[in-house]
Amino acid sequence: MGLVRRWSMADHIATRKSTFTSASTSRKRRTHQPSVRDFGRRVDVYSKPEKYGLMAKQKQAEECVLYVRVSTTRQAEDGVSIDAQIAKGKANAEFRNLLLPDENIFIDDGVSAKVPLWSRPAGKQMKAFIAKHKIKQIIAYRMDRLFRNTIDCLATVEELEKQGVGIQLCESGGMPLDLSTAMGKMMLTMLAGFGEMERNIISERTTMALQHLKDTGRRFTYDKYGWDSDKDNNFIENEEEQYWIEYIKVRYHEDNISISQIARELNECGVPTKRGGKWAHKQVSRILKR
Repeated sequence: MGLVRRWSMADHIATRKSTFTSASTSRKRRTHQPSVRDFGRRVDVYSKPEKYGLMAKQKQAEECVLYVRVSTTRQAEDGVSIDAQIAKGKANAEFRNLLLPDENIFIDDGVSAKVPLWSRPAGKQMKAFIAKHKIKQIIAYRMDRLFRNTIDCLATVEELEKQGVGIQLCESGGMPLDLSTAMGKMMLTMLAGFGEMERNIISERTTMALQHLKDTGRRFTYDKYGWDSDKDNNFIENEEEQYWIEYIKVRYHEDNISISQIARELNECGVPTKRGGKWAHKQVSRILKR
């Protein structure tokens, strides 16, 4: 029979002590030189980690553009002024973590919504800016600041989508609206349709009102050469201006004098326009078309 070693309590304690000592020594070595090998470079474990490549860079906020439009002074007084739209746009950009420098704000002042977006002065500039700087987001206060024509709206939005550009509205029914979402696209067609209907209704009412003023002989425009108006907006003939109207018609129809020549003659005679300016082809032509 083989010999069987009997372990005493002293042997057990000695073995455990040896194990603890070995582990402690190993920990000390690791603590004394806390480093690891990372792609051939030595990096301290307890030091701040080095930042490499794209992982080290925080994602920077994207730039956007803001489009602002007012067509009349009345709009500016009714809460959709330029300053109000800019304030709303900046708040929306901050909410969406988008950068909006002042040079990224495009303003059409006194431009009607019936003019297509890319045909407006600031609209043209914004389109070129978006393409040059690869902008991906357009912010506007409301849909009617951008579009009032359904066809123009849908065509422009489709064009922007192909370029990866989205539109953010600051207010739509009391809440912001992202037109790149499924809900936003559905609302887009509805809002564009209602916007065009509203513009058409306003146009019809304006035409009817102007026709009524013409039919009743009342003032329907700011200035009309040959006429003044009383406190009730009734037209009153201005005798001196009526004389020059007759002069223009005679010189053109009977003497065969060109419109530009007639304008020069009026200026040489010191005859002012209704607003006190110089005569030009446009003013003379307007009188001849009456």
